[in-house]
Amino acid sequence: MPATATVRPATTADLPDLRRLDEWPRESAWTRLIGNEEVLVVEVDGAVVGLLHYTILWATVPFLSLIVLQEDARGRGLSRVLVDDLVARLKGQGYVALLSSSQTDEPEPQAWHRHLGFTSNGIIENIADEGIGEVVFRLSFGEG
Repeated sequence: MPATATVRPATTADLPDLRRLDEWPRESAWTRLIGNEEVLVVEVDGAVVGLLHYTILWATVPFLSLIVLQEDARGRGLSRVLVDDLVARLKGQGYVALLSSSQTDEPEPQAWHRHLGFTSNGIIENIADEGIGEVVFRLSFGEG
């Protein structure tokens, strides 16, 4: 981890950075994610350079919805820092695994998941436009 990188739950003061990094969520979604502490930011030298947001499916299963780093922050181990922080938080709440996914036509995100220790848990077929499927990944927390 870079010495100056820190991970923390996002606050409403982070909204401009959150919107810069991920333009999709509506204001109400950001409000819910922030209120539930389901969005984390990573800062380097005091500047937000990435985010992760997740949700709890079926009220029991954590699901990594998105992780994004600005271009100049990629390749520095910051996504692992974000995921490791999330895993520690989830383990502290009694969860045992984290799900995530990527589209079947996205080899780089699939490789990223495997690099971080996720294993493939199957495919949901035809979930996206044009018959594209979704590979579901699971990261087991194990002991400790």
